[in-house]
Amino acid sequence: MESQIEVSFEVKKIRHRTPETGYTIAEVVFQKYNSTFIPTSEKVVIGNFVSILEGDEFEGVGTWVNDYIYGYGFNLKESKLVLPKSEKGMMDFLQRNIKGLGKKTAENIVNTFGLQTISKAQEDWRHLLKIKGLGQKRAIVIHETLKQHKKMEEIALYIMNHGGTYDTAFKVYEYFGDESVSTIQRDPYQLCRISKVQFLDVDKIAKAENISFNNIERTKAGIEFFLANEASVKGNLYVTYNVIENEINEFLLRFGAYKTLQEGISIKQVKEAVDVLKKQEKIATEYNDAGELLVYKKGNFVIEERIISALQERILDDDNAFASTSVINDFLMNYEESRAVRLARKQQEAVHMTMSSGLSVLTGGPGTGKTQTINTILECIFAHKKDAIVHLCAPTGIASKRMTQMTGREAQTIHRKIGLNGFDVESSIDKLEGDFLIVDESSMIDAYIFYKLLMSAPPEMRIVFVGDYQQLPSVGPGLILRDLIESHRVPVTILTEIFRQAQESQIVMNSHKLIAGKKTTDIEGIKFDKTKNDFYFIQKSNVLDAQQALLASVERMIKNVGYKLEDIQILAPMRKGDLGVDELNRLMQQRFNPPTATKREVKKGNTSLLRTGDRVIQTVNNYELEVFNGEVGYISYIGMNINGDDVVEVKYGEKVVNYNMMAVNEVDLAYVITIHKSQGSEFPVVIIPIHSSHERMLTRNLIYTAWTRAKKVVVNIGMKSALDKAIDEKDSTIRNSQIREKLLHINLDKSA
Repeated sequence: MESQIEVSFEVKKIRHRTPETGYTIAEVVFQKYNSTFIPTSEKVVIGNFVSILEGDEFEGVGTWVNDYIYGYGFNLKESKLVLPKSEKGMMDFLQRNIKGLGKKTAENIVNTFGLQTISKAQEDWRHLLKIKGLGQKRAIVIHETLKQHKKMEEIALYIMNHGGTYDTAFKVYEYFGDESVSTIQRDPYQLCRISKVQFLDVDKIAKAENISFNNIERTKAGIEFFLANEASVKGNLYVTYNVIENEINEFLLRFGAYKTLQEGISIKQVKEAVDVLKKQEKIATEYNDAGELLVYKKGNFVIEERIISALQERILDDDNAFASTSVINDFLMNYEESRAVRLARKQQEAVHMTMSSGLSVLTGGPGTGKTQTINTILECIFAHKKDAIVHLCAPTGIASKRMTQMTGREAQTIHRKIGLNGFDVESSIDKLEGDFLIVDESSMIDAYIFYKLLMSAPPEMRIVFVGDYQQLPSVGPGLILRDLIESHRVPVTILTEIFRQAQESQIVMNSHKLIAGKKTTDIEGIKFDKTKNDFYFIQKSNVLDAQQALLASVERMIKNVGYKLEDIQILAPMRKGDLGVDELNRLMQQRFNPPTATKREVKKGNTSLLRTGDRVIQTVNNYELEVFNGEVGYISYIGMNINGDDVVEVKYGEKVVNYNMMAVNEVDLAYVITIHKSQGSEFPVVIIPIHSSHERMLTRNLIYTAWTRAKKVVVNIGMKSALDKAIDEKDSTIRNSQIREKLLHINLDKSA
């Protein structure tokens, strides 16, 4: 085994750094090196650093490794920051680590305290008042910065040495401060309280501290993690108790740090943990009609109960129509005559429904006139009450922009409309005032957003939910739109008539055939008539051939048909694989935004990079930057801002967002996005790989969602057999929620 080499070095240049893990590649000058073996003249060290800046000095041990791409690098096994040993080094250290500290002030501090500067400043801020011109406020900032620097390094080294990450260490220090290490040693699972700290990281620390796999605190944290995973991955608001008993051991083996659990966590220990969690009000339980014990995260239980309470109030107190039947009939007759249009019977029913109901649902597939129906409803509202206040919103920025375009009235995201800026049950919201709230793309609304919408709208405000229930369900927990429709407690209009103009579109007709279960092999099944220039299938069974066909299709649409690159969206069923989002994005970037001498780049993780000019998508809601999940833009600038900080500037339409190097991890390339991410969006051209390599993900509703994103052209590339197999797989999503069942318990007989 190769012996460890002891070194000390000064950092000259940081080539790459991943802030979450501290992983860094840096060019250095060795000051101490206790070996004669030096395989390269280029001195590069690789390691995980709590904090590292150019000019810092470190000491540590490690070995040389030879990477087939990057060549030789010195791989540090452990290292620690060395405080400067000269007054000049001390001055540089202060300026590097204390933002805004000028050269003259740093000089004055070091001239006063010499090599004792750091220890004196960390000990007591009052020492710094000896420096001429340095006030109390600035002295405290310097003291706190250096003290935190020292403490943060201690905590981060402790956590990273116990299998955690730098990102976890930073969050722990923010939450527990100087008591972080003692807190962890008492009970590592307290770290699970911290938002976005991963259970696996906490479990690694606990294992390193020799905590038993069936420790009560671990069992409790494991059950909470199990419930959270069921909500985020499967969309479940609750889990039956027997599922927890049967699956918790296998789940923790898969997602935890302990890989040999001997006899596992016993049924008795599971029950004890559930009882304690219930007493601590971290979970809630209740029995369903079948006598099964249901276990909720406390917040999800509160959300469900409050949803039912709000819906019951609206359903039972729904006697006051906004306009009378005769008024609505007169309006509809005048509307059709003045515009020379014919509304379908279901469209007319929808207008009557929304005018007479406090809560209602309008649904239907492509070409059935949802847009015209919404506009007719709006016209009816304002014809009856000129000064009516109507709020329009949708779950995403793109969907709200589309709603603005189709109605000619301002629509906003739900988050912006109700001032939602968090995910807690008690997160504050703005109370709306007015007559109507109309919400488009409602299939995307999860239980949490639905609850917040109900809380924001006063009982007298009428709410209309519009959406296509055949599309994919929401990413978050719940099946709200389907639950409302299937409960039969809320008025629903399903638009079914496909308008004559829409019947000319293969996109519309094939989408309806698809959702009806018709295949490409059926006589009345899906058709690909090239003469209509709107719907294609390019057969390619080899994945590499399919990749090239996809790139060629994009080029044809641009060069031969006249579309711009931003008009074309590739939608993939999954992220991984040769025809997945990640690989296709890499190929698209390579072909349509290749590197040049003038294009700056920023590395994102270890596998991808972002380049000036790239199309990108925001992947989470960022309330601080006011940019939300699903917004698509392009990178307009990579470099330093006026404060000297590294930034990535992204333009989302008229809005410009500046990301620092940490926040930029929320951005992904968007030449290709998942079909799930495309919900609520619409694009002139949609290109979809449909291949047997995707089979485990392909369902009828997934393909339907992809096809209905296209306004003008759909290009399918892959295997028709994979498409037909997807059509057989109707989305039978079942999500554990009591909303539908509890709505069915509402007694509509008001005399009872």
